[in-house]
Amino acid sequence: MDVVPVGGERGVLAPEVGTKQLVGTIEEVKTHGSDPTTGDATDPWDTVHDEFGDLGRRLKDTYEKVASEGGPSEQEIKDAFGTLLGAWNQVAASVTTALESPEVRQHLKAAAGSLASALGNTINDLGAELRDAQNAEPAAADGDAGANEHGKSEGGAD
Repeated sequence: MDVVPVGGERGVLAPEVGTKQLVGTIEEVKTHGSDPTTGDATDPWDTVHDEFGDLGRRLKDTYEKVASEGGPSEQEIKDAFGTLLGAWNQVAASVTTALESPEVRQHLKAAAGSLASALGNTINDLGAELRDAQNAEPAAADGDAGANEHGKSEGGAD
């Protein structure tokens, strides 16, 4: 176990234990796993890491198999990427030139404002729907599950 300064140059010397958490008093320190409340359960982020790693390997293997069966050569792929890069550079130069115009910048501000407003309204609407759904759950638990918004039964015989 290494002893390193904690808290900058003038910090207190403390043992370095990596990602393990320390439990106990300053005199008696023990280590435990990353989350003692979950028992032996796997960390969900480890699962995400493993799944995406497996997916990446499968995609790579599939690409290599398809490429070996008559796909484009490595040089053709490099040439295609070069063409895409050239096109991207032209687009970037066009946007840069266009943004030098005050009129274009004004239109960009208006478009960005419209986008922000639309996103804000959508998020507000979603929040209202979630609140309504949450408020409707207690009513459904009280036996009003068959009533519509006007308090009448959906069956139609009220």
